[in-house]
Order: sequence, then structure tokens, then C-alpha cells
Amino acid sequence: LLNQIHQHDTNSGQRLLDYFTLHCYPQEGNVGGTAVDTTTALLRNRCTRVFWDTNYVDQSWINQVIMLIPRMKSWVNAYYPGTKIGVTEYNWGAEANINGATAQADIDGIFGRESLDLATRWTTPSTGTPTYNAMKMYRNYDGNKSTFGDTSVSDGVSTNVDLVSSFAAMRSSDGALTVMVINKQLQTSSALTVNLANFVMAGTAQVWQLTSANTINRLSDVTVSGSMLSTIVPAQSITLFVLPAGTVAPPPPPVLVAPGSLSSSNTFNFQLTNGVAGLSYIMQTSSDLLNWQPLQTNTLTTSSNSYAFPASPTQSFYRAQWAP
Repeated sequence: LLNQIHQHDTNSGQRLLDYFTLHCYPQEGNVGGTAVDTTTALLRNRCTRVFWDTNYVDQSWINQVIMLIPRMKSWVNAYYPGTKIGVTEYNWGAEANINGATAQADIDGIFGRESLDLATRWTTPSTGTPTYNAMKMYRNYDGNKSTFGDTSVSDGVSTNVDLVSSFAAMRSSDGALTVMVINKQLQTSSALTVNLANFVMAGTAQVWQLTSANTINRLSDVTVSGSMLSTIVPAQSITLFVLPAGTVAPPPPPVLVAPGSLSSSNTFNFQLTNGVAGLSYIMQTSSDLLNWQPLQTNTLTTSSNSYAFPASPTQSFYRAQWAP
């Protein structure tokens, strides 16, 4: 179907299909209903894997690997590149129970991490139910329309994702890092350590949490020690950490050693000093000190770097800048 639509659109010059979407409901046991017995609750925790896990065999009559989002992406890439994908019906049951809420929070995180373009739940959870509040944790956790981040970043947990899963994203409105941690375990709390990399934080992290009490509470802020945040999340809970962004102090300005020298091969040679190993610097040139053109960008392995550019027949100026 995708291939036929693609051929039609190529021939006609008009795109007919913007989104390729499917419906997905759990087929295992009583997961899609209201049951929350131990067997069903644990199965509900596991079977969200059908959306992403390329090794998870669906534990129902299907008895195959579904990997729905990767499968849809592969179809689009093969048969109609550029088409967006969506899941326009899904429902993981137990709307009025915290088990349904943790499944919903897990699915929301999966959709973001796997770059799904569109999702529509069937149906909207009743206002005030745990599942409704699970969605609110992503979209309005504080009652002031504050949201989870809009740019997914790498995040992983060192435990079984059937027990504890987590998702992280940067929020473009203020640069904050948001981390959603879902403890799916029915009776066991979990020690949690968040290790930060490539993020500079300012102040303390806000903590918002939804439990079986079915209230989104703001807990006491937590302090990040070095690049590590440690706490405990209770059984069957959804916890959001909001880490405000700090500022990165710029490195010292680089220095070009002057005067440069003209080599026998007609190149102009000079050296950058006062740099910082691991940072990138861009070399620029100008004939009038007003309009600058890039020449070369290098990531330094030491505090200095040598340059050789073809000598210009006219007057030329050079400068180096840190390239963040």
C-alpha cells in the first residue's frame, strides 16, 4: 500500500498520505480490561515492549515479535520515505488503578523515545483517574502547564525495564532536563541513582510524584552531588525530576602567535595557543576586519594547534574563536 501510494504521488506530484498509522491493543490475557490481579498486573508491565523491543515475543495468540514502531519505520523507509508514523488507537487497561497509570506513563515515554510522530489514546481517561494523572505528569504536572521536555536525550536504567523504566528529555523553553522514572514493581520500592553526563545543572532538582494515593505531589527538592542524584522511589509510582540548567563558563580566549611566517611553499604558518584540550576552535579570515569567512575547525588534543594556509596575494587577517 505504501509503495503504491508513493508511486501515485511521484507520478502526480501531489502527496496523498501525511501519516501512516496503526492501532495497537494488548492481546495478552486480561491486560486490556480492568483486571489488576498480580498475574495481569505484571503482564501489563511487560507487554508495553510490543511497541519497541526487537526481541520481545508477544505472549498471546500472536506469539511473534511485534516491535511495532521499528517495524513501521522500516516499512516507511523502504516504501515511502518521509512519511510520518502514528498509533491512532491504543489502551492498556486498568484506567482507575495505579497499574494502568504506570503502563500509560511507560507508553508515553516509549512513544517519545522512539520518535513516534502521533499518538491518540482510545479513549481519554476520565478526569482524576490514575491514568489521567499519569498523562498529566507529562503535560501539566504542576497545574501551570509545565511539561516534560520536548527533545529526547539518551537515558538508561541498570535494571530490568519490566521493573523500573526511565525516560529523559531537554525542555527547550528553559533548558531544564526532565527525567521520568516509573517503578512498576507491585510492592517493592527501588533505590535510584541518576548519573548526569554533558549537562550542567544549577540549584536543586524539583521532584513530582504520583503513587497509588492518586495525587500528584511535589516532594522536597533533591541535591545533585557532583553529577549524581540518589533517592528512593516507592512501589507503583511515577516520579518526575526537573533539573534546572546552569550556565557553562566560556573558556579563555585563544591566542594566535604572531607574527606568522611565510614558508618556501608559499603557505602562511602560525599557531593557536591558550586553547583547551577537547574543545573545538574555528579559524576565520577577513580582508577588511568586517566580513569573516570560516577556514577550518579543529578539536584540540592539547592547548595549542598549528595552522598553514595558502598565502593570499592581498592583505588578509586571521582570528580564532571557540566553537561551542
